[in-house]
This record gives sequence, C-alpha cells and structure tokens, in this order.
Amino acid sequence: MISGKISVIIPVVRPDRAEVCIESVYEYLPMAEVVSSVDVDGIGCPRMVNKLTKEAKRDWVLFLGDDTEIKEGFEEALEKALDNLPDGWWGVVGVATQNGGIKAHWMAHKKMLALLPDNQFFNEAYQHCYCENELHDIADENGRWVEAKGAKVIHHHPVNEGAVVDDEFYKKAYENDRALLDRAIYIKRKRERLGKLAIGFPLVDPTVPVQFFTSYACMDKPSEYVLLTPQFPHGPFSENIASARNSLVQQAQMEGAKYLLMLDTDQVYPHDTLTKLLAHKVEVCGVRVHRRWMPFDPIFMRGDIGKYESVPDEEMYSGDLIEIDATGAGCLLFDMEVFEKVKYPWFKLDTVDNKPVGEDIYFCSKARKADARIFVDTSIEVGHLTTMEVNRYLHQICKVIRPKPND
Repeated sequence: MISGKISVIIPVVRPDRAEVCIESVYEYLPMAEVVSSVDVDGIGCPRMVNKLTKEAKRDWVLFLGDDTEIKEGFEEALEKALDNLPDGWWGVVGVATQNGGIKAHWMAHKKMLALLPDNQFFNEAYQHCYCENELHDIADENGRWVEAKGAKVIHHHPVNEGAVVDDEFYKKAYENDRALLDRAIYIKRKRERLGKLAIGFPLVDPTVPVQFFTSYACMDKPSEYVLLTPQFPHGPFSENIASARNSLVQQAQMEGAKYLLMLDTDQVYPHDTLTKLLAHKVEVCGVRVHRRWMPFDPIFMRGDIGKYESVPDEEMYSGDLIEIDATGAGCLLFDMEVFEKVKYPWFKLDTVDNKPVGEDIYFCSKARKADARIFVDTSIEVGHLTTMEVNRYLHQICKVIRPKPND
C-alpha cells in the first residue's frame, strides 16, 4: 500500500482541530508517518511546510491543513493517480476538497524538490497564499501534475461551511493586504520563470475586419506566444473597452508574460511592428496611429492631463524613438512590470473638468504619475480602418481643403 511510503506533514495552529485530522490519517492511511508540529513561533505555513518536510523520512510528502480530515477510499484514489504519472513514478498529486479546489492540499515526491526554487515545496517569499499555485504550475510545466479523483479532503474552513470567519488565524492568513502581496509575488516569480510574450485583442465588437486579420497573420512573431481575448462575451452586450484592456492585463499576468502587445482590431499592421517594438526594451512603446476623424492627427502629446500639447510634426514623422506623456492604446507593447508600478484599474473611462477622458489617456496619465516612461516608435505607421459616410458636408470640406485647379 502507498501509505507505507508517505509522510503526512501537518503544520498546526489549532491543536484541537489537528487531532481530528491526525485521527483520520491513522484510520485511512494506516502505514503513513505523521509529522506534525505546532507553529509556536508564528513562522507561517510556507516555513512550517519546509521545516516538516526536512523531518519527514519517507519519499512521498502529503500536506494537510490542521483543519482538514480525509475519508474512506483516500489511499486507493492516491494509488490510481500515481499510475498516471510519467516515467519514474514521481511528481505532485492534487487532492480535492469539498469546494472543488485541487491545489491547496497535495502529495509530492521529494524528487520534485530538484525542480523547485531553493529546493522547497513552498517558497518562503510567500506569507500564506499562492505558494500552492506555484507548486502546481511547476509540476504541470514539467508534466508531473495529476489529480487524485476521489481522494476527498474535508476542509473545515468556515467559508466552506457557511460560517462566520471569527478565527484569528484565518483572519490573519487571508487579510486583503497579505493576499494582494502574495499575489504580486506569485505573478513576479512566474514572469521571471516563464517570460512569455502575450498578444491581446481588446475585442468589444462581434466581428473584425479582414484587413486586420490579414496584417496580423503576416506579422513577424516568435514561434511561441499566448493569444488573449477579453474574458467576457463580445458584441452588443459586451463590457466597455477599458474592461477589455484590464482583462487582457490580468490574463497576461497569470500567464507569466514578460511582454504584452495590445492590438486593436480596427487597424492594419506592418509585418515588422512587433520586432521593432521589442527591440527598444522600454516600459511602454507605441506607434503612429492617426485618429479616425478629422483632422486625422496622431495622438502624441506632452504635458499633463487636461493641458496636453501635441508633439511637433518634425518629431512626429522623424522616424525616431521619442518619449511622450500620452498616446493612444491602439498598438502598445507593455513590459509587464509597468503594471506593478501602476495600480489597478489600469484602464478606465473617466472625466476631467467635465470632459470625457479615454481609457488610453487615463492609463498614460496614471503611468506618468507613477514615473513610468512612455515612448513611440515614429518609424512605424499603423493604418486606422474606418467606415466614412460621404455626403454634402464632407464634399464641402474637401472643396475647401482641395479647391479646383482653376480657382
């Protein structure tokens, strides 16, 4: 039986609850070693997991919280899951709780430690949350994650049982600032490990022009990248463009992206757009996109929001990389670290002095206040697609702009 190869580690902050957990282990994993200790110094779950792992004598380490218990059939489910692991019969096995979570409690072979930063199951940069996500990710990236279907863990967390959270340890572990800090650590570590390129389309329309699709298909791109669209329906009932852009950023963070290229779908792109933008290695880099209405000027501005002045033509068409304070977001390459400087919401439809402010200008203003730098490559011109109504008004404008030869 597999229980003879398992050390069950149980960090304890609630000794009375831990007794129930330990009793269930003795009943349903009868040959397992139990390694349990009270966190008297308040060092936290990640450090306790690593401390108890060092004390564990068996090759397989099963982590259970002190507020859990296992049920009949647990050992059999673990054994079935191990048959799905690749050569060598080692990796990480996720066990599900009653709310469907499969990452918080797990069984891992000590061979996994060689694949993990600092040879630890839980990295000690974390305070409580997201450390299990990192363990899952690395195991999955190496093809060594399986789920033990049927190996149920009953997690007596008040949230799972519809009770009021009044336990001081729960409150401390999941307080908002601590959870946000752990999430930021998780995103940063994943980005440093994977360094992906993400390309995102901030879709809010049900269709895209064929000119856009063709230019995107022909764009020079690396062999590996992740393609993102907003995580909500497109079309008449979709969210606004700011929500779409925020969704792309959040997805890119969770994908471990180093860069995010955001491309509007009403534009036509030169084939070398991405290649040129990546070469600059700046926080935010855009291109020259003209507005879709007269006077069709590019959005290259300097100054403060509400008091912007347009960049002179000699810079705008110089072909150089220039630094500005605000630009449109139709084609922007972001170094994902900028979204740590700039706080959520990164994009928002706003007003200044009772005048509407687009989500792109909102981001730029917020980024500059956070000391992020914004550049545009003026050698890249992206065509902006539009459907124009031709009528008498437009004809009269054209007569003024371009009079007859004999006038």
